[in-house]
Parts: sequence; structure tokens; C-alpha cells
Amino acid sequence: MNMLVKAHLASIQKHLYISPLEQCNLRCAMCYTPKTTLSLSEDEILQFIRSYQQSINLETVTFCGGEIFLLPYMPHLINTLTEEGLFVQLITNGSIDKLDKLNNPNAINCIVSIDGCREYHDKNRGKGMFDTSIAFLKHAQKIGCHTEIFSISTRENIAEIDAFEGAILKKLGNTVAITYHPRKPMTYLSAHPTANRVGETKGFGFLSDNEISQLMNKKKTFPPKTLGCFQVALMSDKNVYGCCEGITPLGTISDDPKKLIHLLTKRINGWEKQNKNSRCLGCVEPGFMCGFTRKI
Repeated sequence: MNMLVKAHLASIQKHLYISPLEQCNLRCAMCYTPKTTLSLSEDEILQFIRSYQQSINLETVTFCGGEIFLLPYMPHLINTLTEEGLFVQLITNGSIDKLDKLNNPNAINCIVSIDGCREYHDKNRGKGMFDTSIAFLKHAQKIGCHTEIFSISTRENIAEIDAFEGAILKKLGNTVAITYHPRKPMTYLSAHPTANRVGETKGFGFLSDNEISQLMNKKKTFPPKTLGCFQVALMSDKNVYGCCEGITPLGTISDDPKKLIHLLTKRINGWEKQNKNSRCLGCVEPGFMCGFTRKI
């Protein structure tokens, strides 16, 4: 295995991605994920993490949904993990503020979804949501959390990036990193076997290949410039995937983590044999998932 890919594979094993539910309190225009009623319990998550730690030197756990703060147990779960020395990342829309229930804010990174300036963001996520999410970030900063913004880029808001960054600087200071994510293309949304909708397209257009390339080269993006965005991902259906939007599971929540890592490694080895892009650090779903290799 290529040494860079091998090092990256070793690094991602220290990080778990967990999506304990798909339900959300918002109805964003661009949302394409299925809002199933499936969810993981606090005990199921802790048991999986405990099992994983027996084999792997775990450092970070990232929680995403749906909206994770809809789960009553989430503050207690976060406190349990941070008190045990883990760093916890929370991907949230910033509409449900339970931050005062968190005991170790400096061990927490709040990643809040904001898709551009007020008018555009509210058009996607609902009236008043820009100010609500900014207030959440201000509160997170005040109590000592790390903060970050995750922003979906479209044909309509890409020209507003400078104005958006200026507004964030004015409201929050220069301590907030912004990660930009090109909106999933129609070829992805219409063909993905588990997503159940495309979402609104009028006013939320897709970036051209050239716009994606420029964005990935000039800004911090997801997928990152070197791609390689695979990770161990436990989802609300109790399956474990090699990617947060994976199609084919590596296994289930009850499987031995060593087995899961073995199967993840096997997929990366298989990918490397057919990879033609030397800048890409690997993919577990090369037949479907990656539409960005030609853009880096």
C-alpha cells in the first residue's frame, strides 16, 4: 500500500463517525437524506465505542444526524465521552441549544451548518435560522467550545463567499473556520440507492466542474483536496460503513472492530489497484460515491 494512503488509513482509525438518528426539526430545501425513525440508544453507542477502544486508540468521535440535539441523552453521552478523555465533534443546525449542559466545552467542537448570508441561509433552512445559528455559535464560543461552520455551496451562493466570510468575521471573529461542501450533483442525488429525494433545485443550483475545482483549490472543502474521506461510520440502522454516506456496509454494530478495520483496509487495497489519480487518498465506494476525483 502507498505510504501516504497507509498513513491516512492509520489516522482515520482514531476517529469514529456516528449518526444516531436521521430525524430533524427543520425541513431544509436542499435536504436529500431519508428521515427514517431509526435511532441508536445511548447504551448501544457506548457499547460500540467501548468495544472499538479495546482494539483501536480512539481519539475523536463525531456525531451527526439528522439533528443530534433532538436526542434527550445527547448531553449526558457527550459528557461521558469527554470525561474519559475523548474529543467530541457535534455537527448541528444550531437550533437547539443545550450547551449549558456540557461539562467539558474545551473538549468539544461545535460544527454548525450555515449556508451563506442571512437571506440565502434562511431560504434553505427557514426564517430566522441564520440568527439562531449565529447565537448558538456565540454561546459555544462564550463557554469555551471550539467552533466551526459547514457551508453547502451552490451556483447561487458561491459568488457571496467573500460577503459571507465578512459577515461571519464581523459577528464571530476570525476564530471560526469555514468548510465548504459543493452541493451533491444531480447524478448523485437521482441515483443514490438509499437517499429518497433530490430536494429543491430552483434557487439552489449545482456548481459546474470548474467552480468545484476552484472552490476545492482555494478554500477548505469537504471532500478535502486529497479526498480520502473514508472513515468508520456507525449509522442509525446499526450498520457500520466505510463512509458517512456509504452504500455497502462493512458490518454491524455488534461486529468485532478488528474485523471492520480489516474489511475497510481490504476495500482500500482494492481501490488502490485500480486508482488512476495519484492525489487521491482512497475510497471505499469507488463505483458510485466519488464524483470529485477529476476536480482536484
